[in-house]
Amino acid sequence: MLNTQTSKAGRPKSAEKRKQILTSAGELFLTSGFSGCSMEMVAKQSGVSKQTVYSHFNNKEALFLAVIEDKCAEYQLDDRYLELGDHTLLHVLRERGLQIVKLLHDDQVIAIHRVIIGEVNTNPRAAELFYQAGPKHSLEYLAKCFIKFAKQPVTEEFAHKCAVTFFSLLQSEFHIKSILGLDFALSEPEQIAHVEFAIQQIERLLESKS
Repeated sequence: MLNTQTSKAGRPKSAEKRKQILTSAGELFLTSGFSGCSMEMVAKQSGVSKQTVYSHFNNKEALFLAVIEDKCAEYQLDDRYLELGDHTLLHVLRERGLQIVKLLHDDQVIAIHRVIIGEVNTNPRAAELFYQAGPKHSLEYLAKCFIKFAKQPVTEEFAHKCAVTFFSLLQSEFHIKSILGLDFALSEPEQIAHVEFAIQQIERLLESKS
């Protein structure tokens, strides 16, 4: 077990506070929606002052973006492959594809999709923020992967097309069912097979351009 000094050295108090605020904010966005949640509510639920919340996040939009990004980071949806650069396209699509499918099975992710849809007419800004931090970031990342790892050079336009196609194939029917509250869950083997099918379609798309 780590002693108190090691724990504090490994994770500064400010980092703990930030995580505490993100957790509370995530819960409140789900229960109260983006419009119904306030920085004051987040401070109260987090057990910190409102000043502390603002010291980490300038406004509610920044906090909401951070909540979405934190959930994506939980599933390792970051830019590590672009930074390392020593992988094949197949490896990147296989691993990233499975991460995305697992993310879309997450109860909180499903719930926030429903919240955003419920507010789209009254608060379209929430939908815009969600798209920027979630789907848009994934699409931009995938497009960069196609440009960097495809065997044959591809244009930015075609890379974006491949990214959109792959992401759409990953979402498939189960994602629609999950938002509608219908039975949707894929087993682990089914998730893997689902990703492999999506990759096969992308490989055909790439071959058509070679």
